[in-house]
Amino acid sequence: MFAFVDETGNTGGNLLDASQPDFFTAALVTKSDFDLVYVSEIRRLAQRFGGEPLHGKDLGFHRVEEIAGDLIKVFKKSEARFFVSRVEKRYLLATKIFDTFFDSGENAAMPWHLYNVRPLRLMLAFKVASLVKEDVARRFWAMLLDRNDAKVKAEIPEICQSLIDCVDELPDQRSRDVVREALAWAKVHPETIHTHLASREARNGHMPNMVAFGNLLEGLEGYSKKWDRRVRRITHDRQSEFAKTLAIWHEMYSTASPDPIHWAGETHVFQKVVGSEFEVRSDSDSVGIQAIDVVLWLYLQLTRKAAFPPNCARLLNHALRRGLLSDFSFAGVHEQLEKQFGDIMRGPLSVEREDEARKMIEAMETRRTESMQQYERDGVVPHMRRFELPDETKTSLA
Repeated sequence: MFAFVDETGNTGGNLLDASQPDFFTAALVTKSDFDLVYVSEIRRLAQRFGGEPLHGKDLGFHRVEEIAGDLIKVFKKSEARFFVSRVEKRYLLATKIFDTFFDSGENAAMPWHLYNVRPLRLMLAFKVASLVKEDVARRFWAMLLDRNDAKVKAEIPEICQSLIDCVDELPDQRSRDVVREALAWAKVHPETIHTHLASREARNGHMPNMVAFGNLLEGLEGYSKKWDRRVRRITHDRQSEFAKTLAIWHEMYSTASPDPIHWAGETHVFQKVVGSEFEVRSDSDSVGIQAIDVVLWLYLQLTRKAAFPPNCARLLNHALRRGLLSDFSFAGVHEQLEKQFGDIMRGPLSVEREDEARKMIEAMETRRTESMQQYERDGVVPHMRRFELPDETKTSLA
């Protein structure tokens, strides 16, 4: 199978550009090489408008309306499928703040289960996000991308204090206590908080482009398993300034171990699109990129609540009905959390399960206190030690 990838919403290091709050990556996925088989048909459509590569932004609704029916025919003939990955930049920032200051592997004051058990982590991350004011958001993002480690370490205490000053805004006492203690630890021990990345490619990993690309590879892996076909080639639009980093990430994922990793009640397999090629091409050399560009532009107009002419609506509806969406946003992750854990979180708790939970929390609190004391003695951060879960915790997470 083959994938043709385009993106929109790239603001580089200016993450908080209010005019572009989201970043999108989209893929046209076909069993045959779309560039080879359908080049003549797409170029014939482009000839109606002078022969330049098809770009949704340049065409606008009026011209897309003229060719929408023809594109649908080509997509049906090719049995095309679609994937769209949305990254809400504000949500990305919130996750970066949470992972920086509340990682129990670095912050000995952070309870292990509140960072490593996914529903608990997400709920607390949402609460912490509510504390982040605009000035703190901008200072944190600048710190994250700073190449000077000494400047980064000097910024950590001030950012932590700014967040501590807002902790009383949290809705419950337990969250206030946990967040305040974890931030106080990071403020006093900035040397334990690792943010500095020396290379540009490594720092690019913070960008929404790379989060979207990782989600895209996950989607392509899903299609590969569904169709029982390996991904042969991924063709990405050359406009991206992250071409080198994308290639590195593709190599990292495609050559990762296939062995599953079991952790805190979840199973992860990091290998994606094994054996595939990755290339960057100009849209003028790839009709597949041109085709997905039009679909992605229409999807962007949908997010902006634009009024659609009928054929454009049919084209986007065709793609959405045959596509998958990854929504890395406050709303999207909340919906996933609700779907997966809502019944459990609101369901009745038996006396036995409540007793198990209390024992687990007590054991983890004892371990947290011991961890903080141990760091004061030996200066070794938690993730550098040999860590064993208490028996009560192993039972509860099984």
